[in-house]
Amino acid sequence: MTSAAITFSNSHGSRLNEIENRHDVVVAQDALMDDPEMPRIEDSLDHRRQRQRRMRMAWGTSLLSKLATIGVQMLAIPLVYRALGDSGYAAYAAVTASAGLIGVLNLGIGGSLVTPIAQAAARKDEKRQAELVQAGLVPLLLLCVLGSIVIVPMIAFVPLNTLFGKAAAAGSFDLRIAALIAVSATLAAIPLSAVTFLRQAYQELHFSNLIGAAANLVLLTALLFAAKHSTSVPVFVAIFVLVPLCANILNLVFLLARKQFLLRRTGRSTWNNCRHLLADGIRFLGASFSTVLLFQWPVYWIARSMPVSTSSSFAICIQATILPIGFVFGFLQPFWSSAADALARADHDWLDHQIRKGRAVTAGVGCCAFLTMLLFGQGLLHLWLRKPINLDWSITGLMGAYMLLAFWEHFHFVMALGLGGLREATTAIFQRSIGFALAVPLLTMIGGIKAIWFGICCSILLWTAWRLPKLLRAQLSQAEL
Repeated sequence: MTSAAITFSNSHGSRLNEIENRHDVVVAQDALMDDPEMPRIEDSLDHRRQRQRRMRMAWGTSLLSKLATIGVQMLAIPLVYRALGDSGYAAYAAVTASAGLIGVLNLGIGGSLVTPIAQAAARKDEKRQAELVQAGLVPLLLLCVLGSIVIVPMIAFVPLNTLFGKAAAAGSFDLRIAALIAVSATLAAIPLSAVTFLRQAYQELHFSNLIGAAANLVLLTALLFAAKHSTSVPVFVAIFVLVPLCANILNLVFLLARKQFLLRRTGRSTWNNCRHLLADGIRFLGASFSTVLLFQWPVYWIARSMPVSTSSSFAICIQATILPIGFVFGFLQPFWSSAADALARADHDWLDHQIRKGRAVTAGVGCCAFLTMLLFGQGLLHLWLRKPINLDWSITGLMGAYMLLAFWEHFHFVMALGLGGLREATTAIFQRSIGFALAVPLLTMIGGIKAIWFGICCSILLWTAWRLPKLLRAQLSQAEL
């Protein structure tokens, strides 16, 4: 047989197989149309393409937002550090860290909304979505009011040495004004804490990312202006807390403009919904509070108990670690609602592929971060600050090791949330963060900053690095039954 005949035969046979496959698909679809609970094949493919498109949009805008954030932080932190000096920056770090502790008053309600709203949106149940949003808003508003009544007078009248320890030496009047600004803005942001989670539930993180990128540009402009005209701690604190607050307000306005049905009266009591959201929200609070326990709490403790030069360098190292972690976390967040959507549509093949791919990518990125910090961490920090900073190579290596472990942990955490394992995943995160937080004073006594970095790495290795993957395997096995 000639080469042309062979080619024609193979092409003809492939064409016949394609026609037969299409015929089988049509027959299968006709059979499934009689069962309303079974999705049509075209619908499943369309949903998968839509899911992938929204994830790409979230990744693209996240890249833009995170680049803007990193650009701002690379300029902002050195600007503040040089403008305020060691004592002023220590006071700034203590104020912002203590304000971060107040953020836990949101009770994690935003996180408890993501999965149920994603499911209601998949069913196009607008009434259910409105019920959930309104039920989540009621306790957030109450917490904002109660927090204002209790916390603001405490900040206004309690001695600063009691609140901030050695960091209070930066100046009583300025420090109190800065603390009042930070606390007030944090309390006002509590009802708005659910906005980003709502965007995530609707697979619209790209809107939040774009607004965040614009807010960073405003933030940078304000900081450049302040660095030239002021050395006051309250000015820099006000810029850092008020610009994100305004961005959240703008995000909420745009969301409600597109989804006005969320404001409709549902005609049902919100108490039952509140109870369920609070139950899941309190569990999610453990994971939300982990960032405070892992970052703000050690900064606050070091600022209280160690010299300002040490606390200032430690705060710089924390910020240098948070930047790449936040950058990678932004790319992992879309997996939450996308995994919930895929699970609701029984798209198990997509889930399995994304888990394998996500593990490989996060591990690779984490290894690159570890090697970079181990080999070049000192030079990168010096280049960033434009000011000498003395760090042992073991500290920069531990910073890189924590980045690697944090990437691994967060990927499995996000996927577990999407697959319905909120209770187990948040419990694991909270347990490891509270264990580390309790050990901070002891670690400080034993080995100072180096011991703290070693302890934060061990908190993942000993608990979540193996427990979350095990949970994910169990969830996948149960979903495929």
